[in-house]
Amino acid sequence: MSQPQVTVDLVRAEKRARFNPLADLTPEKLTTYLSEFKAGHLRNLAIVMQDMEERDDVLASVVPKAKSAVSRHGFEVLTVDTNDAFEQELAVRQKEVLEKFYNNLTVSSALDRDEIGGMSLLVRQMMDAKGKRYAVHNIVWKPSDGGYTATLYQVPLWFFENTEGRLRFIDQPFGYYGKEMDPGAWLVTKGSGLMIPCAVAWMFKHLPLRDWLIYCERHGMPGIDGATDAAPGSEEWEAMVDAVAAAANDFAWVRSRNSELKVIDFSTQGELPFPKLVDRMDRMLASIWRGADLSTMSSGVTDGHGASLQGEESDIIEQDDAAWISEVLNYKLDRQVLSLNFGADAPALAYVRVLTDNKQDIDRDLKIDEFALRNGHPLSKKQFAERYSRPLPDEGDELLVATASPAPSFPSVESPRHGVNERLPFSQDGVAAELGVPAGWLNPVAGLLQDLERRAQDRNMSEADLLKFLEKARDRLPELFDRMDHQALADVLEGALGAAVLEGVKDAMHTKR
Repeated sequence: MSQPQVTVDLVRAEKRARFNPLADLTPEKLTTYLSEFKAGHLRNLAIVMQDMEERDDVLASVVPKAKSAVSRHGFEVLTVDTNDAFEQELAVRQKEVLEKFYNNLTVSSALDRDEIGGMSLLVRQMMDAKGKRYAVHNIVWKPSDGGYTATLYQVPLWFFENTEGRLRFIDQPFGYYGKEMDPGAWLVTKGSGLMIPCAVAWMFKHLPLRDWLIYCERHGMPGIDGATDAAPGSEEWEAMVDAVAAAANDFAWVRSRNSELKVIDFSTQGELPFPKLVDRMDRMLASIWRGADLSTMSSGVTDGHGASLQGEESDIIEQDDAAWISEVLNYKLDRQVLSLNFGADAPALAYVRVLTDNKQDIDRDLKIDEFALRNGHPLSKKQFAERYSRPLPDEGDELLVATASPAPSFPSVESPRHGVNERLPFSQDGVAAELGVPAGWLNPVAGLLQDLERRAQDRNMSEADLLKFLEKARDRLPELFDRMDHQALADVLEGALGAAVLEGVKDAMHTKR
């Protein structure tokens, strides 16, 4: 399809007929709209939900945050694991096609063509289904060099009805029933519809909010009571009337001094009920979308624990939303792109994934992977790259090469027998005592250590001869250490070296002071 389904005539008629649905919204009307929506007539409630998102102070804050939380981390294209050589090659080609498609995708709005973007805008628009239950895009396909590209126009929900179990497009202004939609021309995203309970909460919020405003208008300023002995209609009376009118803000009267006046006080004594109910609904609106109330609300009235809860819940919701959007794209857009480029019968071996803020415990995962490799457990390069968000390089990419680590240097040690900068002898007992290793564990290398100690103390030995000895000692180490309890020795050395590092840091900090 090469032309948008929403014509200029439809757009013009829609804009001319727009009105404020919240101005006279009552609980009775909202109940009717909810029933219509459930029956498949979506227009009235869809317009109401859209205006609520735009005009309510809490929804105008939390809804864009929920949408941006999923769209801001970008995307990646992955391939399916396969042992078949032909499918492996096909998977690589499909990945290239999908990457090209999503990187060149154009996204706009059927009612506002000035809104334009790419993949990030598409995800935000698809997230509209999280609020209104459905988000619909009209797909306009365009052949490009070596494949296809597309422009997706978001079409408002009130252009559709769902009276037969599937959305149908209403192509006539203010039509009641629609026509079947070609799957190749439409992307339909179905979500949870959080704006349905939000609409109810909005009504419970704005009823007391309206009453609160009326109360403030009537009782926010004191009334003026003017009493005079002058006769009504006299100059003195009229002067009093003018004075009271000038001083009063809204509520005032003039009476004869001997007139009886009874005051009926409609104001509330003590705490007003309106603020608590409005605050309760504000919290619910935020909680429905973000998993907990806003941190500013929590810190303002409690000890702020709601902020921590919000962070944990929001992470879970964000990850679930990203997985949901990814699955919709995989089933409803990826497969169309692959079908157009590789044929309808080609298996789908590549897919797009919407990324999230990866807050995994990297340090823990690295230790687990290191332990697995050390004990012979194989790790998949592809899974490793996905887990740490480090895509594998493409063929022909210039690769970074790790540089060799510098040889460790040991600080000079001063002992009673040796001055500064002299080598400390390697005594088996001394090493065992310093590291906390039982002397018996070092028996297989005791001879080597003693020989090393003697040669280190031999001042007649040249450095060249000492280096030759060290090279031969290095060659003997595998055979000698094979006789030792490796794991037990490693555990003790790890603890001793860790403690030594901490002590070294403390000494360094003390020296800087």
